[in-house]
Amino acid sequence: MPIRPPLPDRPARNPGRPLAVAHRRDPRAAVENTLEAVRRAADAGASAIEVDLRCTADGAVVLHHDDDLARLWGRPESVAALTPAELREFAPAVPTLREALDAAAGVPLLVDIGDPVIATAAHAELEHLGAVAMFCGAAEAMAAVRARDERITLFLSWYGQLPLSEDVLEAVRPQYFNPEHRFLSAEAVAYWHTRELLDGGRRGPACRTALLGCGRDHEQRRERGGEEL
Repeated sequence: MPIRPPLPDRPARNPGRPLAVAHRRDPRAAVENTLEAVRRAADAGASAIEVDLRCTADGAVVLHHDDDLARLWGRPESVAALTPAELREFAPAVPTLREALDAAAGVPLLVDIGDPVIATAAHAELEHLGAVAMFCGAAEAMAAVRARDERITLFLSWYGQLPLSEDVLEAVRPQYFNPEHRFLSAEAVAYWHTRELLDGGRRGPACRTALLGCGRDHEQRRERGGEEL
């Protein structure tokens, strides 16, 4: 079933509340980027489910964070060097994007991609499937997606100090801003609440700060009992 595009200011679930994104699905209960993890995140009531994408040797779009299989599956091979059949043999639990969409059962996917080539392939696959997802990632990858789709919801990941350049903002036109946790502060939030962004060639609403601190510090926040958004 195709996923309907979630409205940026009205999350598909829990409207009026912060957007609760399951980062790498539910990695505490299941291996990240697997169908079990996606299903668990959906059952837990996530507003959206963040997944990481890679492409196989023939361009198939699959869920995997690292460029190789070593950390999760104990294999040295690179995902990009394998055919889908080989990947299924070495790491049977690695799903395709299509399988993840089905497992999410209508909960929006937030696909996290830093490579513009993979981002373009993922968007093309979504178009082929007649499905919709949100995208998150580095500026170059998000600009490639925006060039293909004016309406899609984009989260711009950022790993540096403010302010962003006008060229970046105009190329990406994000609805959400996803800073690395160490650059998140009260001043940064205030900046984005007052900052007008180019939206489809017109001045639009301020970019929303989302996925607060989601990234390298998520394990520490779990240890402190914090809730991951």
